Amino acid sequence: VAASALESDQLGLTVTVGIMIHNIPEGIAIAIPCLKARPDSPMLSFVLASVSGLAEPAGAFISLVFLRGVEKRSGGAGEDRPVGGEGSLENVLAFVAGIMITVSFLELLPEAKRHSEKSGKTAYYAGLIVGCVVMVATELGMSL
Repeated sequence: VAASALESDQLGLTVTVGIMIHNIPEGIAIAIPCLKARPDSPMLSFVLASVSGLAEPAGAFISLVFLRGVEKRSGGAGEDRPVGGEGSLENVLAFVAGIMITVSFLELLPEAKRHSEKSGKTAYYAGLIVGCVVMVATELGMSL
């Protein structure tokens, strides 16, 4: 979020909305197993889900500290463009996108497909389609 917000306000807002949409099921995915394992401690599941949610702000703070020195130069038509090189925002955003795509294809999708074999593939494919529609709708909605 921090790197994308440094790139442009629109990109920062788009990434923020995407992460907000992602954080709700992530918190549920952490809280429910904790609550099932320790039904007498609902506060523990709340605390663990809350602590896991602090990873993004902590990462954003660290990113801002390290990316603060990345200079901007004026591009064509009065636009600010990051200076190229190893630490440029473009390279940081590309690296993070590559990590997210790799985790999705090598970890999340195979795990979801493995679980869908027991209950039918309808939910698996419906989830893929709904996820794609939400991403496209978010991008289109933010670009208006």
